[in-house]
Order: sequence, then structure tokens, then C-alpha cells
Amino acid sequence: MKKFLVVVGVLLIGTVANAEFVEVETNVNMANYWEKDGKDVQKITEIGTKIINANRLQKRIPIQMVRNKNVINASSAFWDKTVHIYSGLLPYIDSDDEMAYILGHETAHSLDSYDGFLKWTVMICNLRAYEYKADLIGIDLMVKAGYNPIAAITCANKWMGEDPFDLFMTHPKASRRLMAMYKYIYVKYPWALKTDMVHNVNYENFTYSSQKEINAFQQKQKERDSKKVQDL
Repeated sequence: MKKFLVVVGVLLIGTVANAEFVEVETNVNMANYWEKDGKDVQKITEIGTKIINANRLQKRIPIQMVRNKNVINASSAFWDKTVHIYSGLLPYIDSDDEMAYILGHETAHSLDSYDGFLKWTVMICNLRAYEYKADLIGIDLMVKAGYNPIAAITCANKWMGEDPFDLFMTHPKASRRLMAMYKYIYVKYPWALKTDMVHNVNYENFTYSSQKEINAFQQKQKERDSKKVQDL
């Protein structure tokens, strides 16, 4: 019996000696992980959480990234209030401010979803109106968190479609949304129009393509302001 055990032991030792040594990394930590993968997830989570906390929102809004490069979109799920950012949208995001617009917009949708099934029904029947609303509330949310609202225009101008049949679409034509955002910023956050971000090529592209509408709006605002002074 002893001889048998000795033979088995020798065989086992020989097997181990001839086995390929596999090194196991033991110093794995979250810092190492983020260096290799997940930077996009980390960034999205940080900005989204900053928006939620800065606005002291008293509702839970989970934020997740969906790795699907074929989908250039972001969404808010009515049933669980989760904001989804699809990886196909990331190439169109050039700054934290632009991501803050996307997250602010979808957070606005999630906040509306908390009002229950009746509100959801109203939203479904007025989808385009609620897209405008989410744009403007999203701007308020991002500004409260310290982001520049001009980024809403620079971001949207890059990837939102200009569908000629917008009356039959769930989302309004991009040019109309951009003008609605511009008017809102012009009135509520005029300081933003004096920042360096107005020199962004995508903002300049918006002003070129919407110059007629911008001039007409500014003229009306000047007439309104002049009338207010006269009334005083």
C-alpha cells in the first residue's frame, strides 16, 4: 500500500511539473476595470446622477447604457422609469454638456411617467407636445446641474432628423425643436448666448439654417420689450 501511494505521489508531482503555469491576476480593482472597459458607462452614470442630485429629484430614475451601435437613440421606459442610452448615439456626443442634454431630456420623460397610467395615456395621445416639454424641462435640469444649455442645440443639430411628414411622426421636426429650445434659452438663460459655446460649429450651423426664424423671433422680442418700457 505504501509503495502504491509513493508511486501515485511521484506521478502527481511529475504531472504538476509538466503542467503549463497559468498566472492569475490578483490585483484587479475598479480602477483597473475602468481603464479597460466601462468608461462610457461611468461617464453617463456620473452625469445622470449629478443632474438628479443637483435638482433634488425625489424620484428614482435608473440610468443604463445599452450596447447596440445600430441604434442612434436614447429613451425612457414608462414601466420602470429607466433611462436608456444606446451606444450608437455616443459618437454624436462631444462633451459632458451634450450628454447632460440627452440625460435631462429623458429624465423629464421619466418624471412624467411617475404620474401614473392616466398621465401615460395623455402622453401617448400628445407625443410631440411632450417631446417639446421634455426638451425644455431637460434644459432646466441640465442648467441646474451646471451645464451649458447651448449644448442642447449643438447636440440635437447633429443627429435629429428633419422628416417632412412630421405631422404623422412621434417626434416633431428637428428644426422646430431647435427653434423652441433657442427661444427658451434666449428668454430664460440669455447669459448662455454670450458663452464660447456659440462658436461651436454645430451651433453656427443651426443659426445659418434658421436665420430667418431667429431674426423674426428677436424682432418680436425687441418690440415686446419696447412696449413694456413704454407701459412703465
